Amino acid sequence: MAIASRPKPASHIKKRQAGHHRQGKHYLKAYWPYLPMLMTVAIGLMINSLWGNHQHVLGTTSNFTASSLLQSTNNFRIKANQPALALNAQLSAAAQAKANDMVNQNYWGHLSPSGHAPWDFITTAGYNYQLAGENLAYGFSDASATITGWMNSPEHRANILNPNYQEVGFGVASMAEYLGKGPAIIVVAEYAQPLSANQGLLGSSRTNNNLASSSIARIQLLTGGHAIWSAIALSAVAGAAFALFIARHGLKLRRTLKRGESYVVSHPLFDIIIVIVITAGYVLTRSSGVIR
Repeated sequence: MAIASRPKPASHIKKRQAGHHRQGKHYLKAYWPYLPMLMTVAIGLMINSLWGNHQHVLGTTSNFTASSLLQSTNNFRIKANQPALALNAQLSAAAQAKANDMVNQNYWGHLSPSGHAPWDFITTAGYNYQLAGENLAYGFSDASATITGWMNSPEHRANILNPNYQEVGFGVASMAEYLGKGPAIIVVAEYAQPLSANQGLLGSSRTNNNLASSSIARIQLLTGGHAIWSAIALSAVAGAAFALFIARHGLKLRRTLKRGESYVVSHPLFDIIIVIVITAGYVLTRSSGVIR
């Protein structure tokens, strides 16, 4: 009678088939640090998505009333020991006309495609000024965020806190597809010092006729306009963390693949902290709105 037995596989074949590993609790436990890393990234992306949707998909402009914009503006002026601004109907009409014009012609700037400057809207509304300035914004979630966004720019902050300004007007307009970037609410602020009876029109002056457009990061809103540098600092920290993570795992890629359980288990907390810093940096440096 013949007896046959299955040949014993060579050791190199066992390794190729992962037969040398017993994937028990101890083996799987070595990879647990990756779970909080993946959860951190997933939660960060979810927060980023929800934050972005709340910011850009707005069905009403109720959060952008003239009274709320005025209150936020005057809160900053009072903190800076400046007198509160008064809401002027003619300036509000000028600001609203400018906001409507930006929506109708779908542009972003102080000068319209047809060549109209901010001062043209002010004088057309019948307001005679000695000094005037304009701030523009879109993409913010509410009035308070808009004013705080302006406070993160030295030029726009100068308009809000200008001691010579006495009156202000606000205009708000919404558009379903603004500049090809989706729905947005455009806010226009016209600041002015009225012309006194003994002054002539030739004495009038303007400010910020051609301010550059800039994006305001979420971290800048959270700091209340008191840390303009916060976005740059956080970007640098997150970038350094990302570079460190890549260096740590990139240089030891071969070791991580072949001896992953022994490598990861000795560095879990540090890697988790790095991923948290990277994710937080990404979420907080996304744009909360644009000013000009």
